Amino acid sequence: MRVLVVSHMYPSPGVERHLFVHEQNRALRELGVEISVVSPTPYAPRLLWRDPRQRRRGQKPRRALRDGIAAEYPRVPQLPRRLLFDRLGDLAYPVVRRAAAVRSGGIDLIHAHQALPDGAIAQRLARDLGVPYVVTVHGADVYQHLPRGGGAGRRAAAVLGDAAGIMANSSAVARLLRGTVRAERLHVVLNGTTGAGAKVAPARDLFPGEPLLLTVGYFIERKGHAVVLDALALLAARGLRPHWAIVGEGVLHDALVRQTQELELTDTVHFLGRQPHGRVLELMARAEVFVLVSWNEAFGLVYTEAMMQGTPVVACRGEGPGDFIEHGVSGFLVPARDHEALAGVIATALDDHAAAAAVGEAGRAAAAALTWERNARLTLSVYEQALARRAAKRYP
Repeated sequence: MRVLVVSHMYPSPGVERHLFVHEQNRALRELGVEISVVSPTPYAPRLLWRDPRQRRRGQKPRRALRDGIAAEYPRVPQLPRRLLFDRLGDLAYPVVRRAAAVRSGGIDLIHAHQALPDGAIAQRLARDLGVPYVVTVHGADVYQHLPRGGGAGRRAAAVLGDAAGIMANSSAVARLLRGTVRAERLHVVLNGTTGAGAKVAPARDLFPGEPLLLTVGYFIERKGHAVVLDALALLAARGLRPHWAIVGEGVLHDALVRQTQELELTDTVHFLGRQPHGRVLELMARAEVFVLVSWNEAFGLVYTEAMMQGTPVVACRGEGPGDFIEHGVSGFLVPARDHEALAGVIATALDDHAAAAAVGEAGRAAAAALTWERNARLTLSVYEQALARRAAKRYP
């Protein structure tokens, strides 16, 4: 079986982000699937490279080989401020259609990651090539595109409704898709754990001997960083002042710094910026607790990475992590936006080291069970069902 993966999120040399798409591809290849990748990349002229994101886009190679899997990164048009977002797939389609992986033929199925813009490209490609397409929904479609309605909502619904199979990466995402996708084509396929089995040595240079909390996530509202600050202020009033290190960047950086100053937490809150993936794992192994109280969280690979280090994690109840975290057993779940509940969980974890260690080890076992082989076998089953459905339709 030859599968063309269309994903604007695919990692490129020197950019260790969205590794889950590549990990799935590697596992599928082990099952005999021939994978090629097209990763549409917004065109970024050099004059915009002062912006780090634009620089990363501009410096992507046109093609690369990663673990033997060939990927192309064709430059596609993208307007600023999400203008014509519902049309991005159409604007990118002519460029993607000319990609070598598409021209070479022999494609049996197309797998897109997200309905917009990748699924819209896959929909048109599938129609032109006479093959089925499937879509993995990671979160943006159900938390942004569909709820907002308008052109983007209508186009996302059309792409998902026309697909031969939809894979939700958590039960939470699947629940939000039930009004859009027919039940027989909707499948829950949890991600695997990146770096499963790789327990690293903890970072020794960050506040040795002192309690440390760690968060890894963009500085945007739904990641809940402001809630953590409020919880830390509550703990400080009770005489408990753990260090909190935050890895990430984003539009709320200055606002979070101001909140830190207003709450008089500057001596214990540390903004580390972007860090290499290996360093992040070392920080996870060092931390007493990994905290990310993010809502609208589809899955959250950072939780499983922290769990693989034996570190207790705190997430929000009712979100994607609920598929692999059992409260008080393999991690902790708190209500979204509830800094008092969060403060209570942090205090409990820091107060009882033996109990926290037991939770951490149970979390490690839960994360280890989420293998990419398991993910790939479920994904391959969806592929086979999509191909069988197409064959039955073509040959009644």
